[in-house]
Amino acid sequence: MPKLDYTLSSEDGDKLQTMRKKRDPVMCIITLKMNETVAEIIQTVQAADMPEGQNTVDILRDLFNSEEKYKNLPCIVVMDYVCTNKRSGADTDKVLVFKWIPDSCSKIRQKMVYSSAWEGFKTMLNSTANIQTGNMFEAQDWDDVEDKLKDC
Repeated sequence: MPKLDYTLSSEDGDKLQTMRKKRDPVMCIITLKMNETVAEIIQTVQAADMPEGQNTVDILRDLFNSEEKYKNLPCIVVMDYVCTNKRSGADTDKVLVFKWIPDSCSKIRQKMVYSSAWEGFKTMLNSTANIQTGNMFEAQDWDDVEDKLKDC
């Protein structure tokens, strides 16, 4: 399958730039319109909307485990993640990006499109929003996400 180059609208690109610079929104969920090679932000979570005592990982876990639309929907998640620096012990935050293709996704064509578009999409995010590709990974279930977050 040829490499697919997806594009974001300038408005969605601006949202990701704002996220990287100001950490708000704290999460964007992006889907790919397969017939148009266009990527689109379908949901955002603003910092002000975060429930007390929860972080972006908690919100994401709730979305993927309780909302029916994400149980079978491949998507790309861009999120602000607060972690502890292993050397200094201080809290630091990173913008992480991951490709979510749940095992439960029954649409083989969607899986193939997301897989073939991933490398180009990472490059596009790096150039559009200056998000480092070292902070990007793939996940098929929640255990994958938690394992990757431990390494951040």
